[in-house]
Amino acid sequence: GPILWVISTTTLRQTVTPAALLGRVSAINIMSYGARPIGALLGTLVAMSWGPGISLAVAAAGFFVQLCVIAASPAARLVQQPA
Repeated sequence: GPILWVISTTTLRQTVTPAALLGRVSAINIMSYGARPIGALLGTLVAMSWGPGISLAVAAAGFFVQLCVIAASPAARLVQQPA
């Protein structure tokens, strides 16, 4: 699941970003990887407090929210890059 998410979001980002800005957008995306330890910490705290099953459910809920956001966005129906 997560690797499919990375591939699909990377493809979307490269499709909708003008060529001149691809480097900047990719750099911002790479910087966002710094949030992963924060997510790991939150997952650990949830698992310690309520168990690993709840921690996995919270992570799945987060992915579902992301899915809903992109599905509702006009980008999901984009066929080609706007002029």
